[in-house]
This record gives sequence, structure tokens and C-alpha cells, in this order.
Amino acid sequence: MSEEQTQEQRTPRKQKAEPGRGFAVRIFYPIIYALLWLVMRFYHWPIFRGRKNLPEGACILCGNHSGFADPIWVFMAMRTRVPPWTMAKNTLFRKKEWMGRFLMAFRAFPVDRDAIDLTAVKKSLSVLKKGEKLLIFPEGTRVKPGKIIEPKSGAVLLAQRADVPIVPVFVTPNRKPFQPIRVIMGEPWKPSFSSRRPDNAELAERTTELMEKIYSLGGMEPYKNPTA
Repeated sequence: MSEEQTQEQRTPRKQKAEPGRGFAVRIFYPIIYALLWLVMRFYHWPIFRGRKNLPEGACILCGNHSGFADPIWVFMAMRTRVPPWTMAKNTLFRKKEWMGRFLMAFRAFPVDRDAIDLTAVKKSLSVLKKGEKLLIFPEGTRVKPGKIIEPKSGAVLLAQRADVPIVPVFVTPNRKPFQPIRVIMGEPWKPSFSSRRPDNAELAERTTELMEKIYSLGGMEPYKNPTA
């Protein structure tokens, strides 16, 4: 064995940064955030409320979902130097390779909404145990006027498993260009269960309670979005 080969074996290889913890999110996110703020504040007139309710350390932010830009508005309301980790439907990562890499670089990760996605669950628990924040839209898809969606119970289950609070977030639904938009963060809430292994019925009850908390921040009822 040559001296060069021996030296190569002794020198530890530098591990590649996990997606969402590398150069992009640390350096480029503040720049992108500033640019988006300049552009989007003219497209809508944002009103942010309740940021004081955002706790230090790990929590799950849960919001209603009616528009593609909802995650961006939540990021802006948070005003943090890095975005929260965000669960996004897996089809977004499959359309184009560059899009998947871009989303992952900025802390989005895929979830299969139609199955029990253990990989997404493990990822979620991992970031929460590290004291980081996670954004989930329990409705799972954009809800349009008159459309009724059965919300997913994954958020309340993750909160119970990781022992972290949920921060309900209301984002003005069905907004039109050049109209005000409200992003309101409610008080942290920990769903309570009768046991460490809640059944589906209890998970559904706590999920309904969560959606009521979210929509009540905007003076609305769940799944009954206005047409304007």
C-alpha cells in the first residue's frame, strides 16, 4: 500500500451536510426572505399578529391551507433566521429533480398523504427532538370554497409523541390580489389524551379541536371558507 493511500485512509472524509442544514438555508434563506418580503407585501397587505405566542424551542405550527403561498406567509410571520421544517406532499418532489432539491435545501421534506409514511414520521420526530420547529397543514391540501376536507391527525399524534406544543396559525383564505392578508398565531396548545396510545376516535376529536382553534383565530368555522 502506498503512502498516499495510507494517508487517505487516515484522513476522515468530510460528511455531506443533511439537506436543510447546509449553506443554502444558512446563507441564502435570509436573502430570499428579504426579496420575498419586498415583493409579496405589495401583492397583499400583510397583518401579522400573535408572534409572541411562538415559543422557544420545539413546537408544531399548524395552519389552514387555501393557497400555494401559505407556507411563505407563515415563514414571514415567524421572522426567524431559518425556516421551520415543513411537511409537503411528495408529488412536489417528483415533478422535477431540481424542485425537489430546492425544497429539501430549505427544510421541506416529502410525506405521502395517502399512507402511513414512517419516513416522514421519523424525520418529524427527529427535528422536534432537536428543539426545532415543524410546520404542518393538517388539511393536507388546499381547501377551496365549498370543499370539505377531513383533516389528518398526524399533527396531534406527533405533538403527543414528541411532547411538544402546537401553535395554531390562521392565514386569510381565498384571498384576492392586492387585498389585506392576516396571519395570526394563537396560544400554544398541547392536546390531551386518555392514554399514551390514543385510538383513532380520540385522535379525530383532538384534530377537530385543533382545526376549530385555527379557524376561530380568524372568526370562522372549520371547512366553511367564505367565497371572498
